[in-house]
Amino acid sequence: GGTEVLMELLHKAGFAGYVGKVNMDRNSAPGLEETTEESIAETKLWLEHCADGRFGEVKPMLTPRYTPSCTDELMEKLGQMAGEYQLPVQTHLSEGLDEIEWVKSLKPEIDFYAQAYDMYGLFGTQTPTVLAHCIFPTEEEFELMRRRNVWVAHCPNGNLNSCGTAAPILDYVAAGVKVGIGTDSAGGVSLNMLRMTYEAMMVSKVRWAYVERKSPTDKKRALTLANAMYLATKGGGSLWGKAGSFEPGYFFDAVVLDDDRIKDFIPRSPYERLERLVSQSDDREIAAKYINGKLVYKRA
Repeated sequence: GGTEVLMELLHKAGFAGYVGKVNMDRNSAPGLEETTEESIAETKLWLEHCADGRFGEVKPMLTPRYTPSCTDELMEKLGQMAGEYQLPVQTHLSEGLDEIEWVKSLKPEIDFYAQAYDMYGLFGTQTPTVLAHCIFPTEEEFELMRRRNVWVAHCPNGNLNSCGTAAPILDYVAAGVKVGIGTDSAGGVSLNMLRMTYEAMMVSKVRWAYVERKSPTDKKRALTLANAMYLATKGGGSLWGKAGSFEPGYFFDAVVLDDDRIKDFIPRSPYERLERLVSQSDDREIAAKYINGKLVYKRA
């Protein structure tokens, strides 16, 4: 199916990463919604096809789209698969207030959204879980995230498009919750990680100004360039272990950037050059890419 085609293309391009077959057996668009039996069977078949390592370092990741589109029976089976196959999980959490109310109506027995995953072993208990968005956590949900093996995939552009605000990223980081930056190819408008790094900084300023600031004299609290670059590299890379840094012993994953097109007549420090790349560059500045020491792209 399409999931395996994507995995094969990524493998041929030299990527390392995770790909998921999306599970949806209710409240989904015609043509995409499966029966519960189909969703379970197709997932098992896909995992069998991945078992021989044919996709190299591109590996499977269980992907219940989110609670509103997955029945209890499907969630229970996916939880069993996560434990049996030791697969990481990706889904999303608390992106919109209307979504949170919808989840409560579908699962009246829970106290907060995260429990709808946790009760099936899909919230960082059996295997790592990546959670997109996480904009409106309750205190109890925040505390559970702190104790579980979860990563927040912060998608600043998609979040502004979907609900017009940002997640409390600095609070998560301060509490020791692992955070990376995501592009959100459904809700966002770009796959460029430098652009998303810049937008993460911008939305944190918006959140501070409209959610956190109490008086005109409050000191601004927002992601700096160093903060945002950490999240875009080592923060998200930590899902793979020693990835996202040039420290000894880490995978050599690197993007070579050429700032000749955007430079001006002013001599600038490496920090200032990076700042300009983050705010002004696009794909034209990418000169080469390495994944685990292998050159996978070189600009013509």
